[in-house]
Amino acid sequence: MRLLGRLRDAFPGRRARAHQAELEAALALHEQGRIDAADAIYRRILAAAPDHAQALHLAGLAAHQRGDDAAAVALIERAIVRDGTVGLCHLNLGNALRALGRGEEALASYARATERDPGRFAAWFNFGQLARERGRADAAVAAFRRALALDPASDDAAFGLAMALIERRTEGDERTASAAEAVALLESRWTRAPDQTEMRYVLARALEACGRWTEAAAHLEAVAQARPGLAEVRNRLANCYNRLGRAAEAVREYRETFRLDPVFHHALSSVLGALNSVADATPEAILDAHREWARLIAAPLYPAAPRFANVRDPARRLRVGYVSPDLRRHPVGTLFAPVLDRHDAGAFETFCYYNFARSDAVTERMRGAAHCWRDVAALDDAALAEHVRTDGIDILVDLAGHTTHTRLPAFARRPAPVQVSWLGYFNTTGVATIDWFVTDPHSSPPGQERYFVEKLVRLPATRFCYEPPEFMPEVSPLPARRNGFVTFGCFNNLAKLNPGVLKLWARILAALPDARLALQASALSDTPNRERFRALARECGIPDDRLALRPFAPAEQAAAAYHDIDIALDPFPFCGGMTSLDALWMGVPVVTLPHVMIAGRQTASMLANLDLSELIAGDEAQYVDIAVGLARDLDRLAGLRAGLRERFRRSPLADYAGFTRALERAYRMIWEMWVAST
Repeated sequence: MRLLGRLRDAFPGRRARAHQAELEAALALHEQGRIDAADAIYRRILAAAPDHAQALHLAGLAAHQRGDDAAAVALIERAIVRDGTVGLCHLNLGNALRALGRGEEALASYARATERDPGRFAAWFNFGQLARERGRADAAVAAFRRALALDPASDDAAFGLAMALIERRTEGDERTASAAEAVALLESRWTRAPDQTEMRYVLARALEACGRWTEAAAHLEAVAQARPGLAEVRNRLANCYNRLGRAAEAVREYRETFRLDPVFHHALSSVLGALNSVADATPEAILDAHREWARLIAAPLYPAAPRFANVRDPARRLRVGYVSPDLRRHPVGTLFAPVLDRHDAGAFETFCYYNFARSDAVTERMRGAAHCWRDVAALDDAALAEHVRTDGIDILVDLAGHTTHTRLPAFARRPAPVQVSWLGYFNTTGVATIDWFVTDPHSSPPGQERYFVEKLVRLPATRFCYEPPEFMPEVSPLPARRNGFVTFGCFNNLAKLNPGVLKLWARILAALPDARLALQASALSDTPNRERFRALARECGIPDDRLALRPFAPAEQAAAAYHDIDIALDPFPFCGGMTSLDALWMGVPVVTLPHVMIAGRQTASMLANLDLSELIAGDEAQYVDIAVGLARDLDRLAGLRAGLRERFRRSPLADYAGFTRALERAYRMIWEMWVAST
């Protein structure tokens, strides 16, 4: 629609007013791009009629188009005082205010424009753009939806809506739905975007949120090639590879992320976590990588001569602080909650520093058990360290290590006299200001000290105990009895299932022609990745018709899936943790081949504590023999299944009070050593 027609519609009932002929002549010039000539006429009209609303508005529009936004605001505001019912005036006022950097006022003007003229695309579109720029993604989504409804063919509105959908702070099903809508908007449009690279990046983020990591990675690879200097793109690409179980590629991209942005130390921590799944990464190489992280990130934060006001009394009540992002429904939270419940309140005062933005029922349970609870997700590392100092913590315990949301830079500042790593990580932290690593004799046999910066304190039996979640079902009868064949299973992260593991499992299947193998992992939810992995398994000797690949399932459903599994096969060199505990609780024996480091010995420690060392293989041949022997003796297998849960209940793995007392004795011992040393 021509500008003259728009303005006539915008000022209804004013078509026959004074100066209309002059105004129409000016509008014709304005439409031709002859802004100065048009403005001269607007000024003549205003000289004769200073309150002429249309002339004020159009003179303001001309000023905005010339870049004189202060004058534009003054003129259009005068027009609105004269007549505030015209939506277009508020829209153009918003544009001028926005150009002046007066964002909140501009947003308010756009809102008034949408109220007075709800059928105007530009009002909704501009409101959506500015709302998004100002971090108001929900408002932007609503505005772009209205704009797209007015002009369904608008790629710009579709792009704006997609970006706003991705930027919304939503979780769970709502986040997935937003991402799916963004994908639908962009899949057929991104090639038409003025900046295709930007839209590919938005599409990649949406695909990630939908669990379509292979497609997301393909777009991110293209973005990284087009703009190789963007650390955030590399980090997202690394995360996709990690999700897909492509650990070596993830390590490469995390390293590149850190190279591009050395301030982003979390990327280097991600290297360390992913290295555990790289089959040819030696313990020495892993130790060196942790030391390198500490040299680059932690060492500059080490205090020269820390001083502590803590009372040096070996027998007094101690303040123990726990730092973790996982005090929620998470493996760490599940393992830690029964300990926190049972701490001796007369001897230990517990402080929890919770480093995550959301809570759940498990969080609330622990919040009630702790003497003091602090939500610290919004604090930086220096502020967290200062809280610890102010609280007078005697022993500060890290439950995360180099996992997501690490707070190791706070520990590097040495806020407590004794600092400990326990539970949430299975390697050295590399941090010189962390004094001890809590482990057990089975996880860390003699000689493992050489792989740790920390000193090892070994609890008598196990480094953790297990309290099954409330949703765990009862143990089922042996599925092989009803199926007529044995089903092996593994529900570990796909990154752990390297070719060496798959080839060994192929040998087991070759010895048992009727046996099947079922694998369940979130990475198998991605269809292209599932087919990639199936092809890898085929290359390693596992036929398609003997392999069931199952996608992600919620924890409740995943537990019930053990009703279909007769024997669990543990991967290596990175073995199971919570997956092994779950399997054993569900009556499923786990065959393991321990390796040097704790990451490869967790299942062996569990089996030793269950008096099931016969399931621990000394080499690959014995691993095959144990698995095949179990599969050929269904009576033995059924007996194991029927008795495993009771065996578990009677073991150190479920002795929550006994474990807590052992942990407390370790705390007291290392506290006494510190007191003696000062």
